[in-house]
Amino acid sequence: MKFIWFLSLLLLATVQEPPPPPNPPPAAATEEPLQGPLLAEPLRSLALSLRRAAAPPVDRTNRYADHPAAVQLGALLFSDRGLSGDGKSSCATCHRPDQQLVDGKTHPRGFNQIPRDTPTLHDVAGHRWWGWDGRWDSLWMQALSPIEEVDEMAGDRLLVLRHLAATPPLLQRYQQLFGSLPDLSALPEKAIKGGEPTAEWLALSQTRRRELNRAFTHIGKAIAAYERTLRGPSTPFDHYLEAVAKEDAVAAAEYPISARRGLQIFLGKAQCIRCHSGSMLSDGEFHDTGILTSGRTARDAGRYGGIQELRIHPFRSGGEYSDDSQGARAGRTERLQRDVAQWGAFRTPSLRYLVGTAPYFHDGGMADLRSVVRFYTWRQGARPTGAGHSHQGETMLTRISLTRQEEDDLIHFLESLSARESSPTPDD
Repeated sequence: MKFIWFLSLLLLATVQEPPPPPNPPPAAATEEPLQGPLLAEPLRSLALSLRRAAAPPVDRTNRYADHPAAVQLGALLFSDRGLSGDGKSSCATCHRPDQQLVDGKTHPRGFNQIPRDTPTLHDVAGHRWWGWDGRWDSLWMQALSPIEEVDEMAGDRLLVLRHLAATPPLLQRYQQLFGSLPDLSALPEKAIKGGEPTAEWLALSQTRRRELNRAFTHIGKAIAAYERTLRGPSTPFDHYLEAVAKEDAVAAAEYPISARRGLQIFLGKAQCIRCHSGSMLSDGEFHDTGILTSGRTARDAGRYGGIQELRIHPFRSGGEYSDDSQGARAGRTERLQRDVAQWGAFRTPSLRYLVGTAPYFHDGGMADLRSVVRFYTWRQGARPTGAGHSHQGETMLTRISLTRQEEDDLIHFLESLSARESSPTPDD
């Protein structure tokens, strides 16, 4: 019975809604009038709720999170190819400092060209969960995983510790911060192979494995300390909200009218704020938006799989290597419950710094902001409501049917969430 139910969902997923018109209808006379630069309630309060946080949240699971020496060591490790299995890749390979901390590829290459997009690391410490499926509950846990992931850097914790011991500038900084490395003699070549612990690693005593694991987690905590400093620059939207908060109408009027119209659509007609809320413009939660690559093929479990990975991982916030294993973050993880409705659901991304970080969505399936807007407002390229794994009753899956002018305005608003000037959005 379960198989028949599951098969029916997959068959439904092959059904496509009729495509939207290539060019949405022109503006209607019933469009909401543009408000003044300072906005009126309730839009004013809604807009101000999107103000950027002054600093990233405190991370009590990492006592070195804001330690200057950890930041310096983490910066070196972030760009160190010696952490990878073949010595050819580092964190900076996919999160390129010269490219908005992304790689711009639809499918990040890694070792096996994994099918998930590389998100920017601007303001990355502001997230609640990390990874598209939320399989990491701290930034330092996230920093460790790609090192040993077969599809990414294909390294190993023992390789990393040996590299550290053989690199005097790194070793000196590590010892000054964390103390001496554990004894690295009489160890197997690898602790992890093919994503699984090796027999030789498991043959070591529990005490031995723990001291090596702790040294490895120090690497992640140093990288996380550096990543906490990756704060994106202020944007035109940030300057606008500052002016609104100060009731400075002259400064607020410098914000482009088209972007202000787009903001009203974002807060009102389109209701984008329902998921893209708060200082990160993300609710930090997980949704199945109807993307075909997750629902039709059923190959990516999304949040359903992410919770399973997180709950059993030794480096989670509630584990013995956390500096706050009984704290609020650990408790949040322990309370997680898996449900079939989470299959194919992915974390709501932040909308900050969209310009220069294409492609978009967890699979990198949208090449530009116009495609993103039409996906949500006209359901262009999406599964029909109720098909595939879209059985959570997501109300976002209904058409909003924006006019072409409203589309343009919404895109201009989204572009204002990035610091650098963007070229005009071409007509299609």
